[in-house]
Amino acid sequence: MTKVKTHFGELTVQEGIVPGDFTNIPIIDLSNLDSPDLASRRALADEIYDACTRVGFFYIKNHGIPPENVRAMHEAAQAFFALSHEKKMEYYLGKSNRYHGYSPLSGEHSDKDLFGSQTNLSESFDIGYEIAGDPSKSLSTDILPSDPFELYGGNQWPDDSVLPGFRTTYLAYFRACLALSRKLLRTFALALDLDEGYFDGFVTFPGCMSRLLHYPPQAVQGEERAGIEAHTDFECFTILSQDSVPALQVLNSSNQWVTAAPIPDTLVVNVGDFMSFWTGGKFRSTVHRVTNLTGENRYSVPFFFGVNYDATVEVLPTCVPESGEGAREAVKAGQVCA
Repeated sequence: MTKVKTHFGELTVQEGIVPGDFTNIPIIDLSNLDSPDLASRRALADEIYDACTRVGFFYIKNHGIPPENVRAMHEAAQAFFALSHEKKMEYYLGKSNRYHGYSPLSGEHSDKDLFGSQTNLSESFDIGYEIAGDPSKSLSTDILPSDPFELYGGNQWPDDSVLPGFRTTYLAYFRACLALSRKLLRTFALALDLDEGYFDGFVTFPGCMSRLLHYPPQAVQGEERAGIEAHTDFECFTILSQDSVPALQVLNSSNQWVTAAPIPDTLVVNVGDFMSFWTGGKFRSTVHRVTNLTGENRYSVPFFFGVNYDATVEVLPTCVPESGEGAREAVKAGQVCA
């Protein structure tokens, strides 16, 4: 058995599950994500299982999010970060009771306790789940569930007089990512020998968020510093849209940084600590960082997909080792996130 450090503390996993022995990141075609043929969906699930257990990262193509939506989202991100510092600070995340909003350059740390991070060389703008961003919900009939952990809401939106169409564009992209995430989670269920709809009830009002990120070019001199320091993501998984600037790096078991170079018309998916916990460590939550040494501005849009805050999560029945070693107590998602 092997000990792995995560946001949930040390996770005991079976030998061979977390080797991270890879030198490239697989590309998976999602054309069969909605196939009526179960065998085709299972074949896709097998590909995803291999990527999640061996690498923890994979590209997806034919994912169903229209390229014009992706392009519009990146244009909106660039427009936001082009605002004056004073205007951006009007949406400072410290003004939100849920810490959604703008974080200035050097204003955020990565997983300091896990990886001893420095301050990040990036600026960001975050939003969380809201009914208007869920394609399965209606503003006229649906309301947020009870929120004892005080985690829903708190989004700060620039007015259309400041950024015309910004909220509309962002929520359209958020809805597309949320729809794709729910479909991917059903494929994860097949990959884990579970009923395809096993996770559906866990993500009716999911704890998800999206972030716009801007990494100014780092001067190629002195000590190399990351735009975002080495870290793992917390949620179930992340769907990342990156521009054409190569900066994302993934750590393998040989302590080599493998570049996740931008590939046109793809998104990057990576497993988070929550899914690693859920699978007893079978799915690998891989350390990664962003280092922009290109001399160009880099923009990216991650979508972090988690479960309902009132969900209770424990190691899945198909992932509990026969020996029982490494079993973990169930956790309430909202308690972990709060």
